[in-house]
Amino acid sequence: MLLLVITITGLFATAGIVLALNSREIVRAVEVRNPTGSKGTVFVVFRPGVTGFNEDIVNAFIRGLIASDWRVEVTTSSQQTPTNVTAYNIIVLGTPTNGGKPHQSMLDYLARVNFGGKSVILILTSGGDGLDSMGYFRDATINANGTVLTELRFQLFEAGAADRAYTAGTEVAV
Repeated sequence: MLLLVITITGLFATAGIVLALNSREIVRAVEVRNPTGSKGTVFVVFRPGVTGFNEDIVNAFIRGLIASDWRVEVTTSSQQTPTNVTAYNIIVLGTPTNGGKPHQSMLDYLARVNFGGKSVILILTSGGDGLDSMGYFRDATINANGTVLTELRFQLFEAGAADRAYTAGTEVAV
């Protein structure tokens, strides 16, 4: 009986820690990658997930952009994320699914920004198919005056996901 109580307590404590880590804001400064890129400038905003999968997929996509000679500026979705996007040719947004929707920090960013009709690429990672979550993501992007250029969904444990993300990054055009 004591073992059962300890096990259940441990599970609740672990769940609480995961929820706390997942809901906290992650702030990173804007990092410039490939500063001499000649194709134009892409602004990438992403939310790191609990597993690291979303960040891995976004980074694979960025490597594809760099291979195609784009200048890339990347940061996380937070209250400090820049909302002036006039200097960018394309916007890339990457988020894990959280409770059947894009992560709240991404939705909060989308509620603050006005893309002014700019092309936006959506990257969504999830444990399942992510269809409902992509619908939320698309609608929030359109409400922020973004023009959705591409929607990319990746499932956790999907074979070849990083390769597919890289290839998608190499195919971006204005």
